[in-house]
Amino acid sequence: LLEALSQASQTCTSLVDQTSLAVRDATDAMAEAEDAYHIKLEAHTMLANRAAEQSEKIEEQFRTNGRAALKIGQQLEMAEAKKRQCDTASLLIRQWWMMENLAEQEESSNEVLQVDEEVRGAIPSSSCRMDPLFTRPENSLEAARALKALRTVVKSRGNSASGALLDPVSRHRFDVTSRLIQRTSAALEARLIESFSEIYAAGGTYDFTSPEAASRQGRLNWIELRNLAMALSYFDGGRGLHKRYVQMVVTSRLPELYDDDIADDSGSNEDSDDEQLDMDSMRHKLSNLFHRVCEVCTAEFQLIANVFSSPATPGKGGDATFELTSLSDAIPFQVARALLQRVISDPYDGLQARINDVLDSIDRRGDFDAGTKKLDTFVVIHEKAAGLFTMLKESAQTMLIPAGKSSRNGDRSAEEYQAVSDENARAVASLIQFLTSQEMSLSSSHRRGYLNLELRLLHHECCYCLDRTGAKLVMPTKSDTGRHNTAALGHLGGPATYEAPVMPLDKQHLTKAGFSGLLNGPLKQTVLRQPLMHATDSLARARLMFGVGQGGFGDMDSTARVITGIFSQMCTFYGSSFLFPIIEVLGNLLDTNPPSAPPNLPFDENSPAPDLGVDGSFWAGIERVHSAAKAFDRELWAEQRAGSERVWEILNATGSHTTLTLAKDQRMSFFQELEERGETAILRALDTISTHIQWVLVAGGENMIKNRVLHNFSDKSGASGGPYAVPAGSSLENANSPAVKSLTFCLRAQFVHIQAALTPQSLSAFWTALSMRLYDILVTRLLQHYYVSMVGAVKLSRDVEALRSVAMLAGTDHQHWDQLRELLTVYMTPPNALKTILVGPEGDPNSGKGLFGQAGKVQALVFMSRRIDYRVKINNVFQKSTWVVELLEDLGVPDPTDGAVNIALYSAQSLRNRRLKL
Repeated sequence: LLEALSQASQTCTSLVDQTSLAVRDATDAMAEAEDAYHIKLEAHTMLANRAAEQSEKIEEQFRTNGRAALKIGQQLEMAEAKKRQCDTASLLIRQWWMMENLAEQEESSNEVLQVDEEVRGAIPSSSCRMDPLFTRPENSLEAARALKALRTVVKSRGNSASGALLDPVSRHRFDVTSRLIQRTSAALEARLIESFSEIYAAGGTYDFTSPEAASRQGRLNWIELRNLAMALSYFDGGRGLHKRYVQMVVTSRLPELYDDDIADDSGSNEDSDDEQLDMDSMRHKLSNLFHRVCEVCTAEFQLIANVFSSPATPGKGGDATFELTSLSDAIPFQVARALLQRVISDPYDGLQARINDVLDSIDRRGDFDAGTKKLDTFVVIHEKAAGLFTMLKESAQTMLIPAGKSSRNGDRSAEEYQAVSDENARAVASLIQFLTSQEMSLSSSHRRGYLNLELRLLHHECCYCLDRTGAKLVMPTKSDTGRHNTAALGHLGGPATYEAPVMPLDKQHLTKAGFSGLLNGPLKQTVLRQPLMHATDSLARARLMFGVGQGGFGDMDSTARVITGIFSQMCTFYGSSFLFPIIEVLGNLLDTNPPSAPPNLPFDENSPAPDLGVDGSFWAGIERVHSAAKAFDRELWAEQRAGSERVWEILNATGSHTTLTLAKDQRMSFFQELEERGETAILRALDTISTHIQWVLVAGGENMIKNRVLHNFSDKSGASGGPYAVPAGSSLENANSPAVKSLTFCLRAQFVHIQAALTPQSLSAFWTALSMRLYDILVTRLLQHYYVSMVGAVKLSRDVEALRSVAMLAGTDHQHWDQLRELLTVYMTPPNALKTILVGPEGDPNSGKGLFGQAGKVQALVFMSRRIDYRVKINNVFQKSTWVVELLEDLGVPDPTDGAVNIALYSAQSLRNRRLKL
């Protein structure tokens, strides 16, 4: 045990020694490690201090270099801007040179550059002379920008002093190039507008959720419309596109504005149930119309906001994003305002015009319930209009800015978007103010005096029909204003105060226009009918307004006065302002003096016949005036025509004998003055034809004798004997003399025009008068200047027969020609047989037979005195032939040619008067 304990003690002592030794070693190691750590810590402190000092130096250097870099960046930005300006100017110069080169080629080659065709794509691109920038549709935006820059250059020339420094050649080149630029701009704008119209007309659902939705089937491709609108914004701010767009919206989306059915439902009815049904129908149609307008405008507001606002540069994936500032120029609001103004305020097809039509249709009612019905209609109109404008204002506020506009431009802060929205809010407020003014204008319109307005509009429409033809109206004087209406209505009293001024057609202007201007202007069939159509509409409205319907409802006295006033005004207009000046000008256009040079006979019958001074258009004008007068009486007066609802029937229905008598006097005065003026014009035509007959028959025939075309005859004194002094033994080559042949040719051609223009009675009177004048011209010349041989008598007989056949084309009294035919026998008979021809086989001058009995002694002897052998020259003195002396002694009658012969006694009218006495 001791040994064991001794060993254990030794072991513990050994272990303690070892542990003590290990502790001392560890203590020494820790001391060494601590010393090493302190050494490293001091080294790190020194390194950190050195790094801090270096950082301060680097920071200071960064600040210095940063300021220098900022200056360099600004300089680079300015240089980049200048570079862009230089690039733009270089591009502009190249484009200008290109256009200048094209213009010079066009001018030098004398071949017009087909700008419109090339820009529209009608010419293949391989054959185009212009740059593809202008001919390819995908380059439309770049082309529009380029053309705007070029137009700016053109405009800037006039605003700068450099234009004065150009030499004439350079100035000419500049002008030629500027014209080509304008042509190209016009062609490109037309192509873009046409493309816009085609896409819009194709239609489709409006889907503005994403740009990809625009290209789907059945959707409206608004992305393409927006691109076209952007390109067109470089042409006068897109005003041409705005007008076309508004017109397309109205015509394609709002056909109800052209529908007149709303106004038609407010016609007159007899019982209150039918009237209530009319009110319900009218309210329903007005509601549908207003709802349709609101629906279309709401949808179009969205389209306007997405199409007419400019997109920003393409983003990721090539999709265009919107600039929030794009609406600050208020272009979409301008388009929206133009659309609203067209829809609401258009004077012909706008909403206000439709409402006015409803009110006008109510004014046509003549019963005592018209005022109540109009008041109810005002309530309906105001109610529906208020709802319409409220919805339009809401749509303008919520729909005009595209949905999701801010999300497409998410990099902008809410503050920036709010700032832009404030600008848009001002534009929206302006549009809402415009809608408010339109609403006030619509609601504040009131009814004007019916008769005053009716007469004023009727006069305006009638004058406008003439003004539209290019004719000029003479402004009335104060003394002439309304004198006809005053005469018609002044002593009757009544509500009429408007007095239509008398504004006749300018005769000098009509004279300058000539026959063609009259026929294609005021005398055009459509022009002649237009005033009558307006007058019949006025009569219908007046009849509805004042009554005289079934059962005789209405104020009969007022109706009679109104109808008489309308008819009186139409008599004044259709007469004093319209037909009277025209028919007077028709007569003044005729020149009664024939040409000074004789005609070249005979006329070529294969060519149109000469008009003898009266153009066929004159007779066409007379015919149209006559037709217009008949249409006036038929369409307005319509006497004894049951169911016509015209002046005569309405006035008879009123039972007002005073107004009926006054209307008859107006009608009689109108037709009497028209007939007098027409007779004056026709008599002038008769005088003109007569002088030209004298020109052809006398001047033309005798001129041929002078030119030796016919056989010449000279008596023993050398004086000309006329065309019928043909020597014995001469042959007659032609059936008639050239003068008579040409004259009959002209008269037959003239007869066709006269027959078409005049009534049978007027034609008979005119042609009879012309026949008598033709007879007088021939007989006067025969008895004063011509001598007739036996051979010439044959030609004279043929000529008389030809003239008689023309004279017999119309008329009934032509006995003077028959008597002349009988008198011509004194030239064909030998001297020894003349006694039998003159007094008959018994030889008694008082037997009443022969030419003495038919034509009279004096007339037969005067005609016989024109025989070529009636006098002979003996010792340079003209003496009666022996057979003449013997014949007169045998008959026991004196020679009437020994004294002065009154040629007027041998005219056709004298013969007619003599027959009437017998």
